[in-house]
Amino acid sequence: MRKVALPLEQTAKQYGGTAARYGGEEFAVILPHTSPSEAAAAAEAVRANVERLAIPHGSSPAACVVTVSVGAAVAVPQPNESAETVLSLADQALYRAKQNGRNRMEIACPARG
Repeated sequence: MRKVALPLEQTAKQYGGTAARYGGEEFAVILPHTSPSEAAAAAEAVRANVERLAIPHGSSPAACVVTVSVGAAVAVPQPNESAETVLSLADQALYRAKQNGRNRMEIACPARG
């Protein structure tokens, strides 16, 4: 887990954000004032850098090395909106990344009225 966390921490710092463990094998990265294209670049950097570590993963049907699926949400906080709302969007994007083959990233950019 520590080896996988390093690219997340490095990317978070590069974009002026912070990374933290969020549950079992999940991490959260918060990147304030980040555009959708910057979020996509950060997510792809994390994905590629973890894969580049080439950590053996013999029990995975997806790949012989450890890879990550990344779900990201880009949102401007709205009045009365909780952090859980944005986390839910990121979780849905993560689920899409896993459904679409793993070792990829998906971005959620909610439409605001």
